[in-house]
Amino acid sequence: LLLLPDRIKAICILNGQVVFEDIFTEKFGPLKKMLKDPNIGQIWIHTERAVFRYHVEREPRDVWKMYMSMGKFDLAKEFCRDRPECMDTVLANEAEHCFQSKKYIESAKCYALTQKYFEEVALKFIEAKQEEALMEYLQKKLSNLKSSEKIQVTLLTTWLTELYLNHLGILESDAPKRSLYLNARDDFRSFLNSPKNKECLFNNRASIHDLLASHGDTDHMVYFAVLMQDYERVVAHHCQHDDYNEALNVLSKYKDEKLFYKFSPVLMQHIPAKVVDAWISMGKKLDPKNLIPALVNYSQSAGTQINEAIRYMEYCVYKMKETEQ
Repeated sequence: LLLLPDRIKAICILNGQVVFEDIFTEKFGPLKKMLKDPNIGQIWIHTERAVFRYHVEREPRDVWKMYMSMGKFDLAKEFCRDRPECMDTVLANEAEHCFQSKKYIESAKCYALTQKYFEEVALKFIEAKQEEALMEYLQKKLSNLKSSEKIQVTLLTTWLTELYLNHLGILESDAPKRSLYLNARDDFRSFLNSPKNKECLFNNRASIHDLLASHGDTDHMVYFAVLMQDYERVVAHHCQHDDYNEALNVLSKYKDEKLFYKFSPVLMQHIPAKVVDAWISMGKKLDPKNLIPALVNYSQSAGTQINEAIRYMEYCVYKMKETEQ
């Protein structure tokens, strides 16, 4: 506060601007002295004819605006922690400042905390061709959504999956960027593994599978199928690609009797000894009657298949004491 003969001025020490001014008429005489009560903070000013009292309320209420205009966003946020509408303004200005400074990732993080229209912000990053920043923005928005907001969660999850696959496809074809590809792959798998996304991914697994298939990403098709415990799809994929050993490994690992019954006829034609070993390891969990299609599904020249079929039948008779014909 400055005391002048005919007025008082309050000047902000942050920017030097006058934020308050009170002018006195001549009838009171010139201002003589100004004192502050240290206990209650009131300010007293007197002339030869009168005494005036000032009570200062919420002095720092607009400090955040000053810091924001100076680009000191962290300090601005300190002064509006309990004022959500002010905090939103600061974050939006910080996001725009970062965007104009080409700090797109930082901008995305700030925008995700604001109430700015989702479409407006997303379009901003799309037009700037900043896909990584867009992904950062979508992930932050997704993490802030409630589980009850199912439509928004589904939209963001599907969009992020598409963006991840595009990003991986670009990096995979560029050998010098192998390390970047591996990092992006790990990020994508963490995204698929996230407990927060689990319900949405499971409910929309058919759409996600279609996306993976459209990109020809067989590795992640299998990875996602395992996550969703869709082992039938995994085994079928390995069989279609003539990887019968891996198909049998999946069957042996998850021990699903129905899948054994379904895929054993195919596997028996290619790796009969290993298939019979797997049957034996399953013991009484498998019903031999349901394996008959696999036992009789061989060509006349398939001596190994016949021998292995006999080996399993002997196991059923002598080890499992199977007597039903």
